[in-house]
Amino acid sequence: MTQRSTVPDVSVVVITYDDAPRLPRAVRSVLSQTLKNLEVIIVDDCSGDDTPAVAAALAREDPRVRYVRLPVNSGGCGAPRNAGTDAAAAPYVMFLDSDDELPRHACKSLLLEAEATGADFVMGTVERVDEATGTTTLWYPQLFAERRVVHGVRAEPELLFNCLATNKLYRRAFLEATGIRFPTGIHHEDIVWSTELFCHSKLFVVVPWPVYRWLLAAAPATTSISSRRHELENVRQRVTAAELTDRVLAVTGSLDLKEDKDFRFLSHDLRLYLGDLPRRDPEWIAAFAGIVVPYVDTLEPAAVRRASRAERVCVQLLREGRHEEAAVAAVELGGRQIPPRTVTGHGGRVFWGETVPATERGREELDVTESHLGEQPLASALLRHELTGLEASGDRVRLRLRTYDPGRVLDGRALTARLRIGGRKRTIAALPAESVPAGPPGGSVSVVSTEPVPGRVREWEVVIDLSALDWPEEAVKAQSVELSLGEGGRSCSRPVLAFPDLSFTSTGALSAGRLVLEASADVPFRLTARRIGPVPRRGRLARAAELWRDLPRRLATPRNLGRFYRLAAALTPVDRRLAVFESAEGGAYTGNPRYVYEELRRRGTGIKVVWSHTGDTADFPRDAVLVRRNTFRYAWLLARARYWVDSHNLPYCYRKRRATRYLQTWHGQVFKKMGLDDPRLRAQPAMARRYAEAVARWDVLLTPSPDFRRDFGDASGFTGETLHAGYPRTDVLVRHDEPEQRERARRTREFFEVPEGRRVILYAPTYRDERRFSGESIRLDPQVLAAELGRDWVILVRAHPFDRFTVPDPLGHLVRDASSYPEVNDLMLASDVLVTDYSSIMFDYACLGRPILYYADDYEHYAADRRGVCFDLERLAPGPLLRNPGELVAALNRLDTVTERYGERYADFRARWCALDDGRAARAVVDAFFPESTRSPEAAR
Repeated sequence: MTQRSTVPDVSVVVITYDDAPRLPRAVRSVLSQTLKNLEVIIVDDCSGDDTPAVAAALAREDPRVRYVRLPVNSGGCGAPRNAGTDAAAAPYVMFLDSDDELPRHACKSLLLEAEATGADFVMGTVERVDEATGTTTLWYPQLFAERRVVHGVRAEPELLFNCLATNKLYRRAFLEATGIRFPTGIHHEDIVWSTELFCHSKLFVVVPWPVYRWLLAAAPATTSISSRRHELENVRQRVTAAELTDRVLAVTGSLDLKEDKDFRFLSHDLRLYLGDLPRRDPEWIAAFAGIVVPYVDTLEPAAVRRASRAERVCVQLLREGRHEEAAVAAVELGGRQIPPRTVTGHGGRVFWGETVPATERGREELDVTESHLGEQPLASALLRHELTGLEASGDRVRLRLRTYDPGRVLDGRALTARLRIGGRKRTIAALPAESVPAGPPGGSVSVVSTEPVPGRVREWEVVIDLSALDWPEEAVKAQSVELSLGEGGRSCSRPVLAFPDLSFTSTGALSAGRLVLEASADVPFRLTARRIGPVPRRGRLARAAELWRDLPRRLATPRNLGRFYRLAAALTPVDRRLAVFESAEGGAYTGNPRYVYEELRRRGTGIKVVWSHTGDTADFPRDAVLVRRNTFRYAWLLARARYWVDSHNLPYCYRKRRATRYLQTWHGQVFKKMGLDDPRLRAQPAMARRYAEAVARWDVLLTPSPDFRRDFGDASGFTGETLHAGYPRTDVLVRHDEPEQRERARRTREFFEVPEGRRVILYAPTYRDERRFSGESIRLDPQVLAAELGRDWVILVRAHPFDRFTVPDPLGHLVRDASSYPEVNDLMLASDVLVTDYSSIMFDYACLGRPILYYADDYEHYAADRRGVCFDLERLAPGPLLRNPGELVAALNRLDTVTERYGERYADFRARWCALDDGRAARAVVDAFFPESTRSPEAAR
């Protein structure tokens, strides 16, 4: 038996009703707490099941457990929680529902915070656990991002969103002094309780760790009261709780918080139901509107303006009795912006639906002009794809889809369509959208397109042949389905939506051999593909053939490749006409190696160049000779090549032969510390040694400036020959006025669908060392720029390969994602101004002579980072360092003035870092590094 002192430190009130099977789990999560001096008060709301016997057994197991049974069922959580508080012996109290759990350290960690700060209550993060899948998410994690002491909710009114009673530890003296009690006879009493709590408290604490585990039941029969959103009584109860909350604000003199409370109601309470509207029938939606609209009309106008556009549209459609359209609009609440099926223009504005709203309020709320539906490029077109039918017959699944294009972005385009499933975008349909097969589809999938309504609507029919569809052996969980429409290298992927009133069963299965495809009518539409039954055994010959085919890939480890390379080098002579080129570690056909290669081709030297690649070869010249990086053929070619030309570093496992010449072109000038000057590398002796060995292979280092030799060459420990020739990749920038480069700029603008007359901003920041792929290098807020810049600009965002960026909806009219565009020089040629931070693109761009602005809101932090920088950017930059969006907009609006002000510094910058970039660097490199080229007839001319 566990011993405890006379007075427990914490009383945990566990409320229950007809939940005998789960009650022991909840209670034991309390008894197993690291805080041992506590008590558990089970309050039974007059259950009709075995709860009394179960509770009695728990009390016999541990004397810390007490059992209280209410004489009649109260119908809610308020009365049992009040009873538990009255029975509590400890100075602190917590609440736990019998279908949930407490994390092991919850009580102790909260108690320590309360005692250390004297807080009225302490609250922490809630884990939501889906019992069916085991998936865990955090409830409003932004509210609990850091530990802090809060002196009244007015300091952080967004904390009103934490309307749970269960993720807090309360000082009982505070509750008694204020007389706070749970309202009884209603559901959602937490909302009223928490609001009153916040109104009275002068000091409370927020902690960032989980203190409550909210278990979402897999079985609908055991769903908690708060999750029964399909019941209209549940809606009525939530509105009642909101009305009681308004009374609390009035009684406590807290009406100054009403706007924040109303905003919470719209963005949390009401949104829960709005998000479910696509699954509700019209009668339910009509009844729902009758309950919520009268209360919504009492909310503060300022709170309504703060709500999202989708929320306001849904409410207005409900207000106008357009119930089916409200369900259509509510799909957007799930994430990405989903446009209406149709829009109506009137008076220079665009409105949701087929009619112009009759009232001024309706016109305000249903105005979708700012979505710029007709100004989007294909890549960010706001399209709506809906599943209109599903049929299963034999080995075939037939999907009928409809695409709504309210902005008419697709007009006149020759599109291809791909149907994709899942996060990895497995393509399950990929045929030209306009093709109509004359008979049974070849392969596994066919796509048929019709266009019954010109411009606004397109229809697609997808036929999936399960007997021919390749799919992994393992089961695949339900995946959302996307329809991707493409043209000329551009594409737009949007989710496929479905509604429960479609004319097919919401879940169906079709077996074809070992594959089953299941469809769930949901928003968005989901498919599950899974193997069933035993996997047929393959014959020995088939298994042996598969192993043989896969053997090279399995054997191609760095160690084995290095051994094979050394063997090849020992047995074969160097081919004096063979060169291996590599850029971006095989990831692209770009950079200095590209322009050296093109100069070699222009001269016709007879040198055979083989390009390394990592799999995607779409952007390499069609006649280029290619080799897959890190394969045995790659090692073989490196062993025999006379020349290696590279922009990063070839794999460390290849030690260069004496007869091979290695030209290191690198991929940019230096602002941040590099090589052995980087303290992170010095801190890892093994890595530093490997890096030094890799650098020792370089025979020639291409340098664009004297500073580069010092800041990169010397910093890398390079002692070989320096080729002072400038960067071949800047040749086209220096010669930007030539017709060929003008045409490149025109084609690039055309690709990104830049409207005539718009100016182009190229935004190209570098990544943050410790936050790769976090998106944090994208410091500009496109939403702010969209409001300030007007219609004069288009922004091409070039995220670093070590980071990521997605154009937020509906800002495609202003912003284009140029991160995966194959050639950055084309982006520079197409732009009018560069906005960067610390990227080496600044040195290349200076060759254009066009303005450079620095959006460097974290400059002090970046410069003081442990890697360090090579010079003071603020003192030497050829443009201003801007710290907020307002400064950037002001600089763009007076670009001529800024250019004039920084003219002298710009000239100094070019003289220091671009003096060797004369437009002939590629020629100089080929002359110096490839002696054969100077003897060719073309070179002589």
